[in-house]
Amino acid sequence: MRFPYSGNGTWTPDYHCGFIDAVKRFFIGYMELRGRSSRREFWLAMLFFIPVSVLIFLIPAAGTVSGILWMLATMVPIMAISFRRLHDANRTGWWFLLGHVGTILALAMLVVIAFGLVIIEIGMIMVIPHEPPKLDFHDPNSFPGMLLTLFYVSLGMAGISLIIQAFLYSLPSKPEGVRFD
Repeated sequence: MRFPYSGNGTWTPDYHCGFIDAVKRFFIGYMELRGRSSRREFWLAMLFFIPVSVLIFLIPAAGTVSGILWMLATMVPIMAISFRRLHDANRTGWWFLLGHVGTILALAMLVVIAFGLVIIEIGMIMVIPHEPPKLDFHDPNSFPGMLLTLFYVSLGMAGISLIIQAFLYSLPSKPEGVRFD
């Protein structure tokens, strides 16, 4: 199944995808990494995906499990529509990684922070069992302060990654992108 703008396999720049069409193509074309998706179709699909993701994570009692299952179920469709959107802007799908480098690095930093917090907890239990330690998160030269600084840096990297993604997926359509069809 090919997914350029219209169903007949031709590129028509005047095709305006509706909200329901965008959501259908988001789920139906989940394995279609070739072809193109218009800017409108991409952002309409995201207008569906992002609020649903937030609502699923907010469900009490089963929010985390259902949210993880939702993210696993929609990971491939998100990548597919992102690749098709980049193809429409005459970019290869490898540009997808550029938009997510900051997110990947931020997750790596969060793993380092979690490891550091485990070290602090072990130190609180094993080394000083009788008096509570004085953890100063505001001193950037202390270990807890360094962890807090890493946390802020990871938030900044994730924010920069989101800005790069918004820029990439908002690029205008280019007819020469037909080489990716």
